[in-house]
Amino acid sequence: MENLNAVFINEGLSQKERLVKLNQIAIQQMKVLHEVENRKLLK
Repeated sequence: MENLNAVFINEGLSQKERLVKLNQIAIQQMKVLHEVENRKLLK
């Protein structure tokens, strides 16, 4: 996430825009991890 924040800073995004994007990415990553965990439980 820190790397992405640095990229967004270099792209000139405001703090608000960066926070929104980072939050969306974090939510997406949590969903993926949750799905992977559920698949493991089904096996």
